[in-house]
This record gives sequence, C-alpha cells and structure tokens, in this order.
Amino acid sequence: MDSNEKFKILNLLKELENVHYPAGPLYQRINSCKALINENDNELESIYYLSETHSPGLRSRTVLRYEKLLANDPVSQNITHLQKSRDNLAFKCSTYPKNDRIRIMLEQMQEMPKEWTVVQLTPQYNSRDILNEDNNVYHTNPIHISVFSCGQNETRPFLINVGAPKDPVTGNNIELAQEMNSIVKGNIEVLTSNKKKMFRNQKEKMDYIERRQLIEDRLRNIVKVMQDMWLKEWRCLLTGKYCDENLEEKIKTEMDTYFKKEVTGLEITKKTEYILCSALKNCLHLKLNEVKKIVQFCFPDLLDKILIRNIVQFIRSLGNKLITKGVNTKKYPVILVLHDTLDCFPWEMIDVLQDESVSRLPSLHFVYCLFKEHQNDIVDGHKVITSYDKGTYIVNPDMDLQSMETRMMNFFNYWTPGWTGTSGYQPSKDEFFELLTSSDIFSYIGHGSGSHLMSMDKIQKTHVKAVVLLFGCGSTKITRLDPQVEMFGHYHMYLIARCPCVVGMLWEVTDIDTDTLTSDFLSHWIPSEAPIHWKYVDKTKWKKAEEKIKLVRNVTILEDGQLWEPELLRALVLAKKGLRYNMTKAACVVRGLPVIIKSLGSMSESKGTQL
Repeated sequence: MDSNEKFKILNLLKELENVHYPAGPLYQRINSCKALINENDNELESIYYLSETHSPGLRSRTVLRYEKLLANDPVSQNITHLQKSRDNLAFKCSTYPKNDRIRIMLEQMQEMPKEWTVVQLTPQYNSRDILNEDNNVYHTNPIHISVFSCGQNETRPFLINVGAPKDPVTGNNIELAQEMNSIVKGNIEVLTSNKKKMFRNQKEKMDYIERRQLIEDRLRNIVKVMQDMWLKEWRCLLTGKYCDENLEEKIKTEMDTYFKKEVTGLEITKKTEYILCSALKNCLHLKLNEVKKIVQFCFPDLLDKILIRNIVQFIRSLGNKLITKGVNTKKYPVILVLHDTLDCFPWEMIDVLQDESVSRLPSLHFVYCLFKEHQNDIVDGHKVITSYDKGTYIVNPDMDLQSMETRMMNFFNYWTPGWTGTSGYQPSKDEFFELLTSSDIFSYIGHGSGSHLMSMDKIQKTHVKAVVLLFGCGSTKITRLDPQVEMFGHYHMYLIARCPCVVGMLWEVTDIDTDTLTSDFLSHWIPSEAPIHWKYVDKTKWKKAEEKIKLVRNVTILEDGQLWEPELLRALVLAKKGLRYNMTKAACVVRGLPVIIKSLGSMSESKGTQL
C-alpha cells in the first residue's frame, strides 16, 4: 500500500468515525482497513482491530438478548453474570480511547488460564468481497495470524501475515474456499444419492464408492494445500504449550544458552523466542527449508548462510532429541478463534493439529465471556464435569433412523446405563428443554441440530450449563446467507446461552460413521462399570443393528493404549483414529471451552478399564 492510498483510506475512515455503532459488515470492513494500515507501525493496535472484525453481528444480537433478559427479570440470581457477559461483549464507542481498548484486551489475555494458547485467524481485507453478489462465489485471501499466550508474564500478542496460496505454475491464487464449499456440496450429493442404503447391482455400489473416494481425495488435497502453500511454515504457531512446564522452561533455557554461546550479536526478543520454540516443537512436521525461512524471518539482517544453517540444525537436533527420548510431549489445548469465512476449513486435520486438543470459537470476546461465565469450574485450563454418570440423550426423534437408534441404545444401555432420555419418538418442547437443562452432558443423535424440535429462541433465553453433543448432519455448521451478510448457525443459540462446549458436525455424514464415532468418543471420555471396555467389544452384530445382542470380547484385538481419557478434546482425537473416512473426521469439531471429567477414582480403579 503506497502513501497515496493510505492517505485516502485514512481520510475515509475519519469520516466514518461519525457513524456510531455501524452495522456488522461495515464494522468489519472499517476495522479490517484499520488493521491493514497499522500492521507495520503498531502491531498491538492492528491485532485489536482484527479482533473487532470477528462476528460483530453475533455480538450485537447477544448483547441485545442479555439486555432483554435483564429488563424482564431484574431480580434473577443470574443477573450479575448476565451483566458482566453483556459488558464483556458490548462495543466501545468510537470516541473511547484506543489505548484503553488495547489495555483491556491485554488484561483479559493475562487473566485467562496460563494453559491456554489462543490463535486468531482473520482474512485480510479484500475489495473483491465488497463487490461480490453471487452466493456461490468464494474468495481465498491472505491470513493474519494473531497469537495470544494467555496468563501472566507471557509473551505479548504478536501478528504474522501469510499470503494467499499460489499456483506454482501460473502464479494465480488457488481458490481454496471455492473448492472447500464445492466439496461440501459434492458430499451432500453423494450421500443423498444412497438414501435407501440399498444398491440395485454391483455397478451402482462401485459408482457410489468411487464418488465418495473422489470427495476423500479432494479433501486430502485441500489439507495438503492448506499446510504447504497457505500456512506453510507458520502452521507451527497453531500448537499449544507443553503440559510439562519443566520441558517448556528447558527448551527456552537451551535456546537462550545456544544463542549466547554460539551466536553473538543477535537480539532474541520474546516474540523471536516464541516463534523459534514453536518451530522446535513441530520440527517433525516442518521441512528443513521451512525452519530456515523461520530463522530468516526472526533475523532479517543475518546474511551468514553457514550460521543460518547451524541455527536450523540446532533447532532440529534439539527437537528430535526431546521426542526420541520419550519425553512427555503432551500439549495443553489450543483455542482457534476463526473468522466466519474461515470456519468451513478442516483446520484440525493439518499435520501439526491432527493429534492435538483443539477447540473453536468465533471471537476473542466470546472466549473471555465463556471463561468468566465458567471461571469457578475451570481447573488447569479445563472446565470440570463431575456428574458424568447422569447424562441425558435424545435418539432418533424423527423415527426414520431405526438402525441408528438400535445401535446407539445398545451402546447407552451397555456403557452408560445411568443416563436417561428418549428414543424412537418425537419429544415435546418441554421434554427437550428438561433433558437439555437437567444434566451436565446432553447428547442429541438424529437429524441436524434438533432445531426443528425445540425453539432456538427459548434456548437463547436460558443458561445452558451442559456440555452439548449434537451428532447430526451439519449440526454446528455456520451458513452464508448472502455474501454481504454475516453468517449464521444454530450453534450460535447455544453460544448466546453461554453453553460451555458444543460438539457437532460441519457438514453431512452417514449414520454408521457417526454411530462409530459417537460410541468410541463417549467410551474414551465417560468412565463406565461395563465388564469389557467398548474398544475390545466385538461390534459385528452391533454394526448390523440387531435388536437383542450380547456384547462379548473381540479376541482379535490386542490390548494397547489408553482406555480412558478424561479430556474431551483428546478423547475425540482418539475416537477419530478409528474412522475410515477423513470427511467424517474433519466434520466433527468442538466449539467452546476445553472440558475434563473429574472421576471419583483414578483411571486404574475405574471398572471401565477392566478386561
């Protein structure tokens, strides 16, 4: 951007300052322009403006809903929490000093758990998006990566910009967003072509398999392009801190010692240290050339090629030494703050995240709002659930998924006999509401998100304290209604209701894949007194959806690995490993806070781990 363009934009932004509380899309564009102008001169100011581009319409709706609730019930015991949530989400007037806004943002990051790493992904401002009137056209833009290391005395937030993916031959932009939305539509066409689940002949069956495999191949290519041509080396910033604090400190100490002893004259800032440590943690995923680019970015004035090579080798050797020595490299959760235009991408499938604990939220404001709402229940960065044995469920409410109902009720009766709920009939709105609000874990297994059974408006008005599991097609997707309108999803209603965590699907999936994922996930996460762990149960008859079956041990499966994982995010990662299709793995995401189950006994004492 030359000085002439910058001058014109600044004058235009100055005129727009008189528009107090502009509409969502206009507010997004104003702040995108401000972020772009400030990125080279004031990094923190640019990060603040980027955070303001995330879901302003959703914030407005949420604040308005809380205002109405406070006005209608001013003596409620919940009034203090609502007031604080409203104030945390409310917009600051344009006359409010920008330095105070930035200070508040930094104070909120320091207040949140030190275990959290929050990474905000925001598309760069692009004038093409303003002119787009076609709801079937999607653009792929450069990304601003804002990294927040939560807790006191941590590295202050910093910003990295990555360009749009380019075709190596033509140099043109690769329109990943267009392809991703095409894949989702193609997936719907393939799955709906086999609604009856019966093939008339072998040719029809092979055609279905080939079409589904083509979707798989296209998704695999999307993930590869996201890694290698879009995020590139900067994907290492998307991972969290090691759970072993001594290991974190050891890496920093060895890094500091190396640079003081072997390299002189190079300044190591907090930002530089964080970036180099992130490269070290992900050395197995990064190519040598990518580590080299990171080193060159950190030390732009360093021209000695031999010294650059030595630094790269040091990072690789130290990273390899830590991993090959069998050190505990388990990491704390990462919260991805995704702009709504980036939410359709399978971020959890890229190499640095596919084995890590990852959750999504739409804006920094909602991260802080949920943290404050559930602060008293958060220990070591996780919201604690204790009443896991008294969950509730709604299974097959539309009465047209009989096989799925049989499978899931066989599972619930075997693994969680203390859970209660409905199956095989459509519950009333009052029944739905009672099941949703009467337990710490609520599971819906049917079509969509269940929004056709329950008033979403009523959900907004309540406080949903349960972890909500929505195992239906597209249950947590957000939809673009128009290129010039903010996106919408039924998940937003649960977010407005201050629900701590929602698990669901980004797009359509098959019932057998979903049932396998659901049962594996819950059996990893929920302790049980079942005599045989679900992992070792012979599921041949279960998958065929036979009504009355006796679950016995599968003698062909050898004992291996961990059987109980109290962290929800990590339990989901383990469950996904048993899935055949990447489209199902990528579809299932977590929105909200990291959650952990606090069992009355240790894992070794749980009967659910017995064989």
